[in-house]
Amino acid sequence: MGQKNNVICSYLSEPAIFADFINGSIHNGEKVVFPHQLSANGTVYYQKENHRPSDKHKTQYIERQRDILKTICNNNCYVVIGIEAQDKVSYTMPLRCMEYDVIEYKRQLKELGRNRIEKLSDSEFLSGMAKGEKLNPVTTIVFYHGEDPYDGCVNLHDMLELGEEKRTFKRLVADYHINLVKAEDLDENMFETGLHELIGFLKHRNDKQGLINFIEQDKERIQNMDEATLDAVSVMLSIPAFITKGEDKMEGEEHNLCRALTEWLADERKAGIEEGQKEGENRFASLTSVLLAADRISDLTKAASDAVYRESLYQEFAL
Repeated sequence: MGQKNNVICSYLSEPAIFADFINGSIHNGEKVVFPHQLSANGTVYYQKENHRPSDKHKTQYIERQRDILKTICNNNCYVVIGIEAQDKVSYTMPLRCMEYDVIEYKRQLKELGRNRIEKLSDSEFLSGMAKGEKLNPVTTIVFYHGEDPYDGCVNLHDMLELGEEKRTFKRLVADYHINLVKAEDLDENMFETGLHELIGFLKHRNDKQGLINFIEQDKERIQNMDEATLDAVSVMLSIPAFITKGEDKMEGEEHNLCRALTEWLADERKAGIEEGQKEGENRFASLTSVLLAADRISDLTKAASDAVYRESLYQEFAL
């Protein structure tokens, strides 16, 4: 995993943040899950890789690791929820989530066997499960916090070659849907913890003026961000430490985080505009040279005042 995925996984692992994420992203801000209802589950599974009796290779175990996995317990009702954080699009996500969930169900099945006292009937013994036994439901939420549009499959069927000629079999092939949550689609007002600020920053990270407006509107909360949220925001937006920690302030001067962020973003925005202007000037200079060499003076004159025509010329000469 990359640094951004690591910080998101660490952040969401905290019970208060995990509960707030589930409530804000799945239950529209309603308090359904509470931190005290959560217990951490192991996120690493080891699957035995079976070999034929004649195979001389030693038995091997394959490691499968989830990002976050917790059990919600409420009045003897248990639900296992996993979160997979993604900063890049995964085109096999339905298959991955299905595998993770199946592995968890198989783990529960083994645990039933270890804790069982009653003797099983023949059918139950072959099944590895008594008739009246139940497994706890398992679900996985994919939290996509990347900057590129998510264009991966959200259903297993979308990954399969199920053309017109195979339509009679499609109803027989089980589908699997992933619970995709995209940071850009979330409403920061649905969250009570530092997720409120983190989601707001993520949503505006590619719009510096929009981010400045967000800081101004939410300045009291942002000024008082807890350390974990501030660290997550810093990593996700690549904000220099001297901005967030106030390392550039004079001795005895109080650090105003909102002002420091706003000034830094304004400088970044100004630098971006200047860089864009410089690139535009260089691009037009190249176009000018090409048109003069081709003796296309009238085209050059029109390009100087007509942005649409100028862009068509850029395309024509691959500039």
